[in-house]
Formats: sequence, structure tokens, C-alpha cells
Amino acid sequence: MDNSMKRKHTNKHKTLNHNPQAESVKAVFGEPKAKDSEFIPRTFD
Repeated sequence: MDNSMKRKHTNKHKTLNHNPQAESVKAVFGEPKAKDSEFIPRTFD
């Protein structure tokens, strides 16, 4: 049961990291502005 919960949590976290919105912002802002890009997706959430 613990493993199942851990697996579900990882999956949810992975989806958040692989968010299309966050990826779009990173692509538009570029890598040098990755710090700012990380702050924008958080506001969207």
C-alpha cells in the first residue's frame, strides 16, 4: 500500500513538472531566464 501511494505521488509530481504550460514558458523565456520561468508556472497553478 505504501509503495502504491508513493508511486501515485511520483506520477502526480512528474505530471506537474512536465506541464505543457510550464514547458511553453520555459521555451519562450529560454534557459537563461529559467529562474523567472519557474516563478510564472507557480502563479498559473
